[in-house]
Amino acid sequence: MLTLDLDGLLIEVSKHNASVLGVQLPSGLRQRSREVLHFFNRHDYDVIFSGDQSYGACDIADEPLADAGADIMVHFGHSKMLPSTRIPVIYWHVKDDIDIVPAISGNLERIRKAGKRVGLATTIQHVHGLEEVSSFLVSKGFDVSIGKPVDRVSYPGQVLGCSFEAIGSIDVDFYIYVGTGKFHPIGMSLATDKEVLHCDPYMGTCESIIPERDMILKKRYAMMEKARHKTDFGMLLSTKKGQYRHDEALEIKSLLNEHGKNCVLILAEEINKYIIQDFDMEAFVVAACPRIAIDDAIQFDKPVLTITEARMLFEEMDYRFDEIK
Repeated sequence: MLTLDLDGLLIEVSKHNASVLGVQLPSGLRQRSREVLHFFNRHDYDVIFSGDQSYGACDIADEPLADAGADIMVHFGHSKMLPSTRIPVIYWHVKDDIDIVPAISGNLERIRKAGKRVGLATTIQHVHGLEEVSSFLVSKGFDVSIGKPVDRVSYPGQVLGCSFEAIGSIDVDFYIYVGTGKFHPIGMSLATDKEVLHCDPYMGTCESIIPERDMILKKRYAMMEKARHKTDFGMLLSTKKGQYRHDEALEIKSLLNEHGKNCVLILAEEINKYIIQDFDMEAFVVAACPRIAIDDAIQFDKPVLTITEARMLFEEMDYRFDEIK
């Protein structure tokens, strides 16, 4: 179960001279909004919720909440990423209290087949359990590494959908990702070109993500081949603070121009299928979250590439996952 620790949060909020609290909850926690509301109302705070979709710590609602009168903002579920915001932001971590070791201990035979040197990774709600997993695997004869924090992540072994730098810095045979969903382990395998075992603490399973990764790679190469023969490109640049990649957008625009392609910048806060449909460009490059082009590909009726895929149209290189550095 996800624990909010509102008593601990109150201590942090009380350090600020605030009376109106802006709150940003990820979709999975919005069903607990009344719990948050009633708790802070009892402590004499007015609460304003952000109703916009939040895609992570790169997508902070400080501007609209400040406009609505919030003195301070709490962003639930992610670690700090942005260096500056309009009003103070408390990044409040939400822990999942499920024991993650059983998913590992129950699949040791499968894990041994992958190798001896293993790197551990997870998302922020499980990072507190990685040391326990590491100790268990060491006791079973494995060499275990946990990547160090980098600019966009705060904790050892933490990965984001847009950043796998922490795990890329360690030398291992394979990785174990502990958590739910295939979003992050597929990204890990795309970024490192190594086997990733997805160990789900709720299902108790531990399975290789390679088949799903290879299927995505085939689709990405097919997408690049379609884009290669197009002339008019739209460069989609997001205004979200943690996704604004202006310099990279201009670099790719110049690269496309050098190879006889036309390219125009299209600025938007939310990059979605409607922009792709409404503009009559032949192909698009996303200078924002690198997962948009991959995870939303089924929604697009035209070729949509990541920054690194656009480079691969003109450079001989192995596939590289696009990461925001």
